[in-house]
Amino acid sequence: MKPSINWKRAGKVSTWVLVLVAFAITVGFTESKQANMLCNDVRIVVEDSSGFAFVEAGDIQALVHDKFGELKGQTMRSINIALLEKIIDNNPFISGAEVFSTVDGKLNIEVKQRCPVVRILNFNHESFYIDDQGVFMPMSEKYTARVPVANGYIFDKQTENSVRVISEDPSDTSVHLSRIEQVYKVADYIHHHEFWNAQIEQIYVNANGDMELVPRVGDHTILLGNDQLIEEKFDKLFTFYTEGLNKSGWNKYKVINLKYKDQVVCTKK
Repeated sequence: MKPSINWKRAGKVSTWVLVLVAFAITVGFTESKQANMLCNDVRIVVEDSSGFAFVEAGDIQALVHDKFGELKGQTMRSINIALLEKIIDNNPFISGAEVFSTVDGKLNIEVKQRCPVVRILNFNHESFYIDDQGVFMPMSEKYTARVPVANGYIFDKQTENSVRVISEDPSDTSVHLSRIEQVYKVADYIHHHEFWNAQIEQIYVNANGDMELVPRVGDHTILLGNDQLIEEKFDKLFTFYTEGLNKSGWNKYKVINLKYKDQVVCTKK
């Protein structure tokens, strides 16, 4: 006995197969048409990145023109988008680039700038930035970022490229951060807190490896010590500012020492 055929079900399957085939043909036709389309415009967008101006649209335009010539008039197929992205990404002031074309013949280049959190002036008088991802950045000839400056006994060089990515597990006592890693950790904390970002202008690493902070307001030095218990130390300092210095005066003390747990030790002028 021959098995019966469910013609209704077979009809639905056939319909879906036809729909999928038609969709594939349409997509293939669209992609082929777009690949052969001429580029009629290049749109460049540089993300503001908190007001930094290391890179402008004109810089990207000049870079693209130098490497690829005039893109307008070229077919989309002839433009190597992956290579274009890679070349733009190699700019030390750019953290990421996305290049894509649209069906109307536009080539879009979207660029995100790096965001520095500290400027390093090392023991050898070399100067460079570290961004919020821990990547080292060169100084720019066209723009200077207003971020805290860290100097003193810092021996790391710009050629080292980045700080290590280390677990923040407080129970792991085997991990010892280098001086520049401690500076970065403190600078990154300052960067993400509006009050401290406005107040702290310098991080000095002394010969003992302790960090000293120089504020914009107040004629005193803040002895932070190492990178341990950063939040607790800054909380103590904020409480001392609001409940102590606001009453006694901001120029009464020479040094505010935060190295000791649960207390603030001050040295008078």
